[in-house]
Amino acid sequence: MKPILACVVLAIAALLPGCATQPKEPPPKPFALTRWEVRFEKPPAGEKPWIRFADGRMEGFGGCNRIAARYVQDSVGAHAIAIGRLETGRHACDRSAQMAEEGWLSVLQMVSSYSITGDSMTMTGSAGTVSFKAAGEGVK
Repeated sequence: MKPILACVVLAIAALLPGCATQPKEPPPKPFALTRWEVRFEKPPAGEKPWIRFADGRMEGFGGCNRIAARYVQDSVGAHAIAIGRLETGRHACDRSAQMAEEGWLSVLQMVSSYSITGDSMTMTGSAGTVSFKAAGEGVK
């Protein structure tokens, strides 16, 4: 009986180092106060569009104009969200940047849920999905 027990202990000990070297997924970035940059298949030239949430207010840059809106977020952890009417500036800019801004903002206006994994956030609703990446450290 002792040789079998010794084999089991050795087998378990051999597996433990493998468990310790498994890469762990980083904790998710916080929803509020993180600067979330929009991910595009083909990013437009210029400053990257971004948003930031805090205290029921969203602010950001759409690619051409500053944007702002009120939002309501669930309080039970279901990751539901409703974004109010978007307020945007009216600056003229490159047509491709303007089209990109209009496209992702129309999807953002209709989102109803979000999920965060590591430094990525996805917002989904009836008009589609918008993906974001947390901006690098030191960016406020």
